[in-house]
Amino acid sequence: MAWPDMASPYERRSIIRGMRVRDEAGTFLGYVALLSGAHIYVRRWPFSRRWGQLPMSRVRHVTPGTVVLEGRGPADAVTPELYEEITTQTLPLVEPGAART
Repeated sequence: MAWPDMASPYERRSIIRGMRVRDEAGTFLGYVALLSGAHIYVRRWPFSRRWGQLPMSRVRHVTPGTVVLEGRGPADAVTPELYEEITTQTLPLVEPGAART
């Protein structure tokens, strides 16, 4: 498959939960479950308890609904102990006195 010479109109920041993840051969790897600064966490199907992680550096092309990665091969398994330590973007907390009514 030939990659386009121009940059994709969709960038890495456009990756959202639920998008399909495929390798360069077109093999389905899973759905995006979470994103962190360095990894994409995927599930084979939406309600799977087993997660895999892929480095963001492998992202080659982002199209509507699909993330295409460089290279081939499955995602590295994530152990259940790490599930609670996956860093994600969170909204800042508001202090009670700072809110105006």
